[in-house]
Amino acid sequence: MQIKPNKTILQGKVSRVERSADGWGANVDISVDKSTAAEGYSDFVQAKPGSTVTVFTAEPEAVEVGKDYTLTTSVLGGPRGERVVVESVDAPKK
Repeated sequence: MQIKPNKTILQGKVSRVERSADGWGANVDISVDKSTAAEGYSDFVQAKPGSTVTVFTAEPEAVEVGKDYTLTTSVLGGPRGERVVVESVDAPKK
């Protein structure tokens, strides 16, 4: 299944990081403060402020529970369904 190019910027606080059973990657829950389409892309996630979105990251060490992040995500699809995947992580500068 091909999915139209899409990219969503999620801003919020990470509330859970659960490593995958096979040891590669993790599912991450982010409590959304703001969600927007990246410039020139469609927003397939369409998360509402106050909602929680589960995303997959190949680099779980890049996020920590309780910290705020800006995640660039995209929806990928295949024969077994769709999944929201983290493309990049940006932690706010302190």
